[in-house]
Amino acid sequence: MERIAMLISVMAVSVLLSAITILAADNSQGTFGKYGSLLSSHEKNQCLLVAKNCATDTSTVMQRVYDLRTEIAKGLAVYTPDELKALKEQLKWIVSDSRNDVM
Repeated sequence: MERIAMLISVMAVSVLLSAITILAADNSQGTFGKYGSLLSSHEKNQCLLVAKNCATDTSTVMQRVYDLRTEIAKGLAVYTPDELKALKEQLKWIVSDSRNDVM
């Protein structure tokens, strides 16, 4: 009987943890959530800088190009020369790759 009670307890906990995860995913509000509007023009976009997709990033290719151009426009006031070079290379890769897809 104790084994059955333990099994039911473990199942209840796993169901609750799954529900919490699903509810948290439904409430995500984009890359920076409700604080995205507070992102100043003097802050780095780490999602673009590390050249990977953030977990909550749902941007399209066109949005990513726009974001890259916006970040590159911030220039040396925000980014180091190496970081700017990396952002420009990402933009160049996306543009060249999209041209190859059209052909």
